[in-house]
Amino acid sequence: MVLGKLFGGTFGFMVGGPIGALLGAAVGHNFDQQARNPSITSKGFNEHSHVQALFLQTAFQLMGHIAKADGRVSELEIATARAIMERLGLDASQRHTAIECFTAGKQPDFAIATAFETFQQISSNRPNLLQQLLEMQLNIAYADGKLHPRTHAQLLFTAAGVGVSRLQFEALHSLFRGQHHWSKKQQHNDSRGANSDQSGQRRSYGSRPTAGVNSIGQAYAILGLSQDANISEIKLAYRRLLKKHHPDKLAANNVSPTEIKKATEKTRELTAAYERIREARNF
Repeated sequence: MVLGKLFGGTFGFMVGGPIGALLGAAVGHNFDQQARNPSITSKGFNEHSHVQALFLQTAFQLMGHIAKADGRVSELEIATARAIMERLGLDASQRHTAIECFTAGKQPDFAIATAFETFQQISSNRPNLLQQLLEMQLNIAYADGKLHPRTHAQLLFTAAGVGVSRLQFEALHSLFRGQHHWSKKQQHNDSRGANSDQSGQRRSYGSRPTAGVNSIGQAYAILGLSQDANISEIKLAYRRLLKKHHPDKLAANNVSPTEIKKATEKTRELTAAYERIREARNF
């Protein structure tokens, strides 16, 4: 089951929100099915195990590096790393390795370029791993409750190092921050004795929203574009709409969880549409 948990998404379990990899659940299911399938070759299974090991190695190394970016590693950051290990279902040996990798990433002589190269090799035909990795780094970056400027700079450097564009990273980061603000607000409400209706609303918000884009035509329509729009027009429309429906702004204005949920769903839809067009147009 470790493979399925690893490739099935890590974001939602940490912050209690709906933001997970768009294909995470399906990919996780596929990995579990392959692991249980008696017809799979030993070479194929060993390859999956090898990818898992390298993913854990680089992910926890980079998490240690992110945690150290502001000068010190806090107890909350360590607790967050351990919570990720728990969620992934790591056994004792894997936990030991993950801790060693996390510690290695904290060191001044950590070879981050080598970690980037290793990760790019295993993720070249597994694009979902990029989002999984960044979700884990974001959880560490926000473990202390706020994002330190040096940590933010390291996040941007890490995203670029593993081959994620600034625009793609900021879209994911925006969703994370919106949910992070909302989660903190809910924790405050809980401490003041939030009623059962609020709890029910939170459970509803915690479910993963859909962001299906069924056709390329629908993708263009979501962005308000015609199919002959040029690449610059596509990027500009996406940025404008992303800014308009930014969950961060709503959370900062203390709007209701329902409105934040709508904004998050809309942002996911916009991102799915943009990715569909980007893949079709190859840019």
